[in-house]
Amino acid sequence: MKHLRLIALFLAYSLSPIVYNLYAEQIIMDLTTATDLNGNSITYSQSYGEGYYDLTHVWEQTYNDADSCRQILVNDGVFRLSHLPSGMAYGGLSWEGFTLSTVSQDTACVFGCIANGGLAGTATPYVIGYYSEWVSASQGYSSNIIDFNGEYYPKYVYICQNSNTMEGITNGVFNSRPFTQEDTLTLTIQALDNNMQPTATIWYYLAVDGRKNDGWVKIPLIELGKTSCLSFSMQTTDLGEFGSNTPLYFALDRLTVDTEEGTGVENIRVAHNVEKRVYNGRLIIIREGKKYTLDGRSID
Repeated sequence: MKHLRLIALFLAYSLSPIVYNLYAEQIIMDLTTATDLNGNSITYSQSYGEGYYDLTHVWEQTYNDADSCRQILVNDGVFRLSHLPSGMAYGGLSWEGFTLSTVSQDTACVFGCIANGGLAGTATPYVIGYYSEWVSASQGYSSNIIDFNGEYYPKYVYICQNSNTMEGITNGVFNSRPFTQEDTLTLTIQALDNNMQPTATIWYYLAVDGRKNDGWVKIPLIELGKTSCLSFSMQTTDLGEFGSNTPLYFALDRLTVDTEEGTGVENIRVAHNVEKRVYNGRLIIIREGKKYTLDGRSID
């Protein structure tokens, strides 16, 4: 009888993590569930404006600074995307933060992406982020924040080049110039604490070494750890008197979080004195200026 009891205890302890993980939930951002703060479904404009800022097939409230439009709620509020955190649209002339788009033409429009749609296909919804350096400096943290309705473990997100940004780094638009081999465009993703201070950081190069992001890329987020808030910001080497010349837009889709910490290769931690970056679509280690794969192989 004693042996049976010991066996039962052994099974309970050894199997409990497995049983527990069976009940862990993975939550994938579903943009078809998006609403404003009043619960109104996101609707897309059928005809609005022209040129770079044409709102056709974009959330029709993108230039609305009403309180009900200050966040976009997705998955019943699991994800809360910042919209116009400045609270100032200047009569429908300005916006920052996040909006939703179904633009399917790869033009120089700021609301397009070079994939012509989200991961679900052409003309399907995706997120457009516009990073405002001015608003971010004014409020002390990024204009582009995704809050969660609790603490989760970010797993991954898909990122794509914005159409206007691609035009800027390829041919130049407004004050921006075409990129050279030495230029970089970086998307910085950070986990934030309750005081909006970063606790962990991941970098992804939208342009580096003469190469540019040319479609949806899966960015691992496991290294960010448990958090209730993600921050997105952008940095460019094309700078002018008043800040960045490069249009600071990017596209995002299918952000995924777990209710429990993941396991496996993606969950390996590295020493604090090295950097972890996504390079050409894969997570690498940078130590003393040299690049390495996760299994320690040098990258030339």
